[in-house]
This record gives sequence, structure tokens and C-alpha cells, in this order.
Amino acid sequence: MLIIENQEHFDKVREFARSVGADAELQKRLDFLAGFGGDPAKVRCRLYSDFAPHSFFWRIEYSSLEGWKPGLVGGLIYSGPGAPSDGSAPSVSVSLNPDAATGRKHTWSIHT
Repeated sequence: MLIIENQEHFDKVREFARSVGADAELQKRLDFLAGFGGDPAKVRCRLYSDFAPHSFFWRIEYSSLEGWKPGLVGGLIYSGPGAPSDGSAPSVSVSLNPDAATGRKHTWSIHT
């Protein structure tokens, strides 16, 4: 299960993905996070806005007798034109995907 914490940011990233023809690429990563852990009654993912352009911060939570407990955290990071993949700002992330690094492909990758 995917819980969107900042719908405005989510909509802007989704619109950006559509505008560059990469909506399917973004959706593939969102689907992975939504299904992480299998049973949505026991595992869920919260998606937040991130400082990196067209990117998200995410947190996996697990159900327990005491309620929802935090688990893995990470980022769903955009790589492509306008986003350096060498670890410099504004993304502050390294991409090993040569197509994204050269700016020829719009991609999102899951980081922990």
C-alpha cells in the first residue's frame, strides 16, 4: 500500500513524468514500493516530497500489536536531463546508469 503524504508534490512529479514520456518508468517504481512486503495489512509505504527535483523520500512501515512501526527509509530519486548523477546538488545522488548520467533517459531509482 502506498500512502501519498504530499499530493501536490506527487501530482507535479507525475505531470513531469508524463511530459517527458516517462510515466511508465515512474509507475513501475511506485508499484514496487506499493507492493513491498506483500500484504498491505502488514506493510505499507509512505511517500513524501524530497529536496531533489522530481524525487521522493519514502518510509516503509510494519504493522505490530502496538501499531505501525518504522522500517526501511530511502529515496525514489530522479535521474536524467537537468539532474546531475555525480553526487552533486541538487540531487545529491550518484547514478550508475550511463543513459541517465548522460541525460538521454529519464529514470527513477530506489535508494536506501
